[in-house]
Amino acid sequence: MRQGAILLQKSRPANRDRQRQTCKACGRPDKFDFSVPDDVWTAVVPIGLRSRVVCLGCFDEFARKAGVDYSGDLSTLYFAGDRAAFVFTVESSSVVV
Repeated sequence: MRQGAILLQKSRPANRDRQRQTCKACGRPDKFDFSVPDDVWTAVVPIGLRSRVVCLGCFDEFARKAGVDYSGDLSTLYFAGDRAAFVFTVESSSVVV
């Protein structure tokens, strides 16, 4: 399984922003942890970013451009905020709309 991002344990809140990973596609702090199979990661993520941290927002945009519906392949989806963390259920966007 390919990790889109890995949550970091933070021991000191003052260092939170410095310890949080950033997306190498957009540069924003990454607050989501998600996993997809390697073949999906390869089909979606541009070659120059495949061994780098890619946030869920950028991954989703890359998937849209590649025509890949990864909703059935997402095995983990967590959000780690500054005040709370959440575990999400994954649904295809065609089901939600």
